[in-house]
Amino acid sequence: MDRKNLDGEHFQIAIIGGGIVGSGLFRDQALHGLKSILIEQADFNSQTSAGSSKMLHGGIRYLENLDFALVFEALQEKNLWLKLAPHATKEIPFMLPVYKNSKWRLIFVRIGLFLYDLLSLFKNTSHRSYSKKQTLEKLKGIKATGLTGSGLYYDGVVDDHKLGLDCIYDGLNNESCEALNYTKLMKFEKINGKFQLKLKNVLTQEELSITTDALQFATGPFTDIAMKELGVSWSPIILPSKGSHLWLSKDSLDVKHAMVLQTNDSRVIFVIPQRGAILVGTTEIPIDEQEEILDIKPSDSEINYLLEVVNEYFPEANVSHRHILSSFCAVRPLVKTGESSAKVSRNHKIYEIDENAFVIAGGKYTTFRKMAEDLNRKTFKILGLKYNKDLSKSPFKRTSVISNAIDDEITIDKLNKIIKTEKVHTYEDLTKRRLSLTTESNLSSSEKDALEAIKKRF
Repeated sequence: MDRKNLDGEHFQIAIIGGGIVGSGLFRDQALHGLKSILIEQADFNSQTSAGSSKMLHGGIRYLENLDFALVFEALQEKNLWLKLAPHATKEIPFMLPVYKNSKWRLIFVRIGLFLYDLLSLFKNTSHRSYSKKQTLEKLKGIKATGLTGSGLYYDGVVDDHKLGLDCIYDGLNNESCEALNYTKLMKFEKINGKFQLKLKNVLTQEELSITTDALQFATGPFTDIAMKELGVSWSPIILPSKGSHLWLSKDSLDVKHAMVLQTNDSRVIFVIPQRGAILVGTTEIPIDEQEEILDIKPSDSEINYLLEVVNEYFPEANVSHRHILSSFCAVRPLVKTGESSAKVSRNHKIYEIDENAFVIAGGKYTTFRKMAEDLNRKTFKILGLKYNKDLSKSPFKRTSVISNAIDDEITIDKLNKIIKTEKVHTYEDLTKRRLSLTTESNLSSSEKDALEAIKKRF
């Protein structure tokens, strides 16, 4: 369906927000044979859904809050996606070193790892425990003073750009569906039981109007901002929190295992070798509700904090700014609970703002399919449609041209096909999201030449 022919088109459902939740909603609806449209004001999966810790996980740290239901659901989803999307996901071991002054002592780590496997219904690869000596053998260069041992458990890592994009591409196999990036919802109103949407292409300034039977907002941390801009009667629900990450060069640390580092301020930092580099994150910084959160960047203090944590665990590594390939951050869409704005939930919530107009917020990246299921089930019921919960568990029929830029060779022909079929509008869309490159320095000379030739087209 050509964008220029969409003016006046009617859809059964319109989804506002092209992050991972919106992508999941779209794929689920397309698999049900609906005529749906996905609308995103930036590039698909370019904000919070691109700023995760690249993990599909149950959230082992939520066990200390006894949030067993959330961990159980996330673990089931993690193991499902490992089967459905092996091109974008992988199960890997995580080492959790424990020290005398650690928040989680060794005995509690061992209990926690058993519970983690139990809540996965033992679908996780089994955990193990190691002595101090064994830990030092496995984690070369780690600080020995105060070390009491470690635990090893298994979780998933994910190319967060790729999985979300592939949900959209898979949804587009339904030719009655459409997905628009760089398109902003300017206004909506209800006329004769239908929603009329005024849309604007933010790159060309082209405007168009469509109608829809139902409206779903999956705008993450931008929810309160969107509701205010659109004039919706709405009480703010988001307590925004900034999380920053670093990509370090693969030679900055001699680590072969992903790691969970307990910090002095009772947080955890993940260190994950992947994509020819090492990912380190994340921070958790409260954000003022008035602060600009689009395309947000890590602060110097956050970068230094992450480097300090790494160097505390690996005192002889001397990791510094020169080892940083790139950095990124995003805003978590934490939802306020109760009367206190200080209380937040990682569970998702659905709000009805009009008859058959909904907002979904909160949740975790790992549980996006279940979030989509809950909202689509509610929306389908009002539309008089039958919902099949098993359709979203179907294998992908269509995925990206390049599944993994580290393993797949980048050629001019492949880049041209990506630009033609994967809704690329900027060079950053191509390199950061369609190719998921942490840096171009690791590419071969022919791959750099191919990208340089393509770059001239933008």
